[in-house]
Amino acid sequence: MATEATIPTESTNESDSCVKVFESRLRPARTRQQILLDPSPVTTTLYKFPTLEPIQFVKYDAKFLHLPLRRDILHRAIVYEGNAHRLGRAKTKYRSEIVGSGKKLRPQKGTGRARLGDVSSPMLRGGAKAHGPKPRDFRTDLPKKIYDLAFRTALSYRYRQGQLIVIGEAIHPQHSKTRYMRQIMLLNKWGAPNGKTLFITMTRRNNLWCGLNMLGQHGRAMKVQDVDVKDLLETGRIVIEQHALEWLGERHGVSFPPRVKKSKKGKKGAVVEGESEAAAAVVEEGDAAAIAAVATASEAEAAVEALAEEPSTGADVEASPESDSQTASEVTSAPPATSTTATAPTS
Repeated sequence: MATEATIPTESTNESDSCVKVFESRLRPARTRQQILLDPSPVTTTLYKFPTLEPIQFVKYDAKFLHLPLRRDILHRAIVYEGNAHRLGRAKTKYRSEIVGSGKKLRPQKGTGRARLGDVSSPMLRGGAKAHGPKPRDFRTDLPKKIYDLAFRTALSYRYRQGQLIVIGEAIHPQHSKTRYMRQIMLLNKWGAPNGKTLFITMTRRNNLWCGLNMLGQHGRAMKVQDVDVKDLLETGRIVIEQHALEWLGERHGVSFPPRVKKSKKGKKGAVVEGESEAAAAVVEEGDAAAIAAVATASEAEAAVEALAEEPSTGADVEASPESDSQTASEVTSAPPATSTTATAPTS
């Protein structure tokens, strides 16, 4: 006899509902399929140091700051970095490297004792080491795409946890005192109670380095060139400059649109589309060398015409006496002009 299947109903238990709400908060906003099929950009807030006042919003690619967590990729990257930093300097001496005579210590027979050779024998004190360790390289291979993916995955994990703080300017404290940096850490709730804070900058900031010198338990500072995947995962929070964050992205497989550079006069320059930031040409007023870097010939001709129409601001150059005398001599030495009109015949 067939029985009807019961339809599952939602549980009315209060504890189950609390667990569902808690799990929904831990779950990322989008799944892996949604990120791969619809890679819409994510919004990042730029802050001002040290007050953490919001400055503006910047959008980055989802493949840079919103990748799903891949523990296997992170594990492979950390093992790869650990093997690269491992030093195989352990070394023992061969028998040929032992200093001493090669004479046989005692006769082969007749003594009743074990056979024995020279002083470099491994069973004698001060002799060689049999099958001892030798210097070797522990480095392993890892595809570059896998390592780049590990970097972007670590940054994405920090971004989703709210532990990635992007500073829109250089992280340069006003003072190099340890007390000043300790006050900043307490104000922003950084430091030992909430985990170490990692400061990542483009170059060495002396005030920041000196201020954190005595605060090892609260945080440390690193240049962006020295950052590894392990550094991004072992600290509590990451405070990074915007230029350093984009430098990491460009190095590990993310392309950013070219920026509009500003001239010394404060006017925006023209950036060639499709070119990187390093190769962007900025056209300033009166700069003929920069005009030649414009991509198309039509833009270059238009810029040259615009410069030609501008009135000259320099003073007129006065003619020198030598040039005046030269022109006068040329005029006096010029042959007389011959008349081309015909004379009328006389009767």
